[in-house]
Amino acid sequence: MAKNYRLTDGTEQLDAWSEQAGQAAKNALYKALFAVTDGSVFRAYGVLPDRQSAQEHFVLVREDLVLKVSFTDEDAFAIRYIGALDGAPGLDLSLDFDVDTA
Repeated sequence: MAKNYRLTDGTEQLDAWSEQAGQAAKNALYKALFAVTDGSVFRAYGVLPDRQSAQEHFVLVREDLVLKVSFTDEDAFAIRYIGALDGAPGLDLSLDFDVDTA
């Protein structure tokens, strides 16, 4: 049975990002957010754990767009970052993540 998650924090970041994003980027991000809510994000996207915080993950939405989410509770998540890969806090450490040790 699929696990459903609800968004509890980060809507202000989503609103601010949405104001300046193009329609194709918005569509891609909203699709990724729906994948987070229905639990399919780990199957449908490249997802990297944040090496500094076990509950946070980077979702590689497009080559120029990353979403950072935090699973704050067993059925809830929060948006921590939306934007370019090079601006994602902690992503550089996660890219060095050794999948053999995960």
